[in-house]
Amino acid sequence: MLDDRQSLSEDHLLDPAQTAPVGDDEDAAPRMPLGDLPQSGKHPFFVLLVRLAVPLAAVDLLPGEALPGADVDLAQPGFPPDRQSELRADDLGRLERAAQVARIDRVRRLARELLGKTLRLSAAGLVERRIGMPLEAPVAVPVRFSVSREKEGRHRLYASRPLDLGLRDRVCVVTGSTGGIGLACARLLGEEGAQVVVCGRDSDRVELARAASGAALGVTCDLSESTAPEQLIGEAMRALGRVDCLVNNVGDAYQADFEEVSDRQWDEMWQLNVMSYVRAIRSVLPGMRERGKGVIVNVSSTSGKRPSTSMPNYSVTKAGVLSLSRLVADLYARDGIRCNAVAPGPTATEAWLAPGGLADQQAQRTGKTREEVLEAVAQGRPLGRLAEPEEIAAVIVFLCSERANYVTGSAWSADGGTVPIIL
Repeated sequence: MLDDRQSLSEDHLLDPAQTAPVGDDEDAAPRMPLGDLPQSGKHPFFVLLVRLAVPLAAVDLLPGEALPGADVDLAQPGFPPDRQSELRADDLGRLERAAQVARIDRVRRLARELLGKTLRLSAAGLVERRIGMPLEAPVAVPVRFSVSREKEGRHRLYASRPLDLGLRDRVCVVTGSTGGIGLACARLLGEEGAQVVVCGRDSDRVELARAASGAALGVTCDLSESTAPEQLIGEAMRALGRVDCLVNNVGDAYQADFEEVSDRQWDEMWQLNVMSYVRAIRSVLPGMRERGKGVIVNVSSTSGKRPSTSMPNYSVTKAGVLSLSRLVADLYARDGIRCNAVAPGPTATEAWLAPGGLADQQAQRTGKTREEVLEAVAQGRPLGRLAEPEEIAAVIVFLCSERANYVTGSAWSADGGTVPIIL
């Protein structure tokens, strides 16, 4: 559509609210090389008659631009305040009736009759058409036209057609997928046609997640146990034949002072947040190397890039995930295996919002209310809010997809601009 800078005369532009929109044609209009303006006033383009004396204004059609390509209604008339005094009441009435019946008819057919010539058309030439009643007063007719442009055609195509990420029938295992980011990721992968495997410690929640995401398989397991990741991958391969994508998302987080964290707490978090990733990766590597392709995405955190002083063991484990991701990317790139990390910021999931979650823990530690904590956390992001789990999942699913075939060894921040470093 012509924007305000390209529509008719600069002197007679109206606020968009004063004009009625007109629709584009679905088909691309013919593209025609730049030529000279036809001299004949009898050309069909100039016999689109509304007997109005309109000040000359031009619509520029540049080389390669698409001409108007549809029957389009004239906008409802409106007039700048400084022109109202020029109009009599009966003039306004006739203009309103004229706008209701006047149409630009078969513009594309007429464009073909220009025999390869594009032109610089006056506003009068565009809008004149005999409507059976003379209009006496010469007035400016503010009209907005809908013009099919090649660029706009592409935008409409992309908006109306799903983007194929190349994930159909790919077998994707997502750990920690009974809620939050993991469940959102499973859903998005399922929507892309992937065969998804969800997992968690609670069998009831696993079944709910499987149903909610349309997953092909749900597995109950505790990935903090040393043999569980291998068992998960083995069950997925027996049921679905292979694993094409592995999303390591499982993890635990809580707030504590550095000096309060015991050796046992350090070890427990390391086993779940790091070693479950190592063991799952180790289990998928043979099949991926044999096929010469595979994708691994590890969910880290902004705390892995810049440690959170109130979450010491969590921050260290998430830094370890970033290093692990880069290591695997370097080791197995020649085998066609891509490995990337995603570093989310605070996200509106159970981890933060559930009773006893991080918001409540921080409120207890600081003496603030839960609402004050969440507001402060949100305002600590340049975007001013927590992430939605689907927003993080969208980044993960992209990295799993063929659209990211040349991306490996990266650590994608999805944190609303939280970490002020370029990495």
